[in-house]
Amino acid sequence: MDILTGSIGGNIHLFSRKANGTYAAGVTLKAKDSAKPINAGRGASAAAADWDGDGDLDLIIGNGEGAVYLAPNEGTRQKPVWGEPQRLKAAGKTITAQDGDAGPCVADWDGDGNLDLLLGSGSGSVVWFRNTGPKTKPELAAGVVLVDGIPQTDPADSKQIANPKRSLRDSKVCVADWNADGRPDLVVGDYSYERKGDSYKLHGWVWVYLRAPGAASAQQAMK
Repeated sequence: MDILTGSIGGNIHLFSRKANGTYAAGVTLKAKDSAKPINAGRGASAAAADWDGDGDLDLIIGNGEGAVYLAPNEGTRQKPVWGEPQRLKAAGKTITAQDGDAGPCVADWDGDGNLDLLLGSGSGSVVWFRNTGPKTKPELAAGVVLVDGIPQTDPADSKQIANPKRSLRDSKVCVADWNADGRPDLVVGDYSYERKGDSYKLHGWVWVYLRAPGAASAQQAMK
């Protein structure tokens, strides 16, 4: 497994894992003309997945303004050639994360064999966009909220900060069967701060939301 990461400037970097378990120096991924880096906007967050079912890995990129892009791989798994990033849509409308800072994750959330999009956001919300299309031509339905966002207020004024009960803002999402019960769960990173006089104490918590058995809706599925 390698490491793929976005950056504040918008470029996407790949750190390839070597045979001894360490990682090579980062490489900036370039567009297909090999002259300019792939860049879909500042504050980039990236995920890799075979989005169009052709056997190679494509890039799903979120940016600080909340937009989500697909950079299709027009080459092969071994020799990727990245196409121009294009906005992703759900139910016919371009996707925009609540309060910006789109953090995409690609996973089969509902177990139907298709890759879905799960999206973190500046508000802290996590939204699921179900893929209702065929494997070779994904189509995303309207978003369903799995984790509610929180109001866009100064986090320093929030009583939640010192002893939070849930994830806060700037959510970044990973899907995994955390408790090995056969159901996908959410692992969510967040960001917040509290003011201490003239200084700030920063927090970056990691939370696990376990999928509840027998849930009647996606909202009820998280606990």
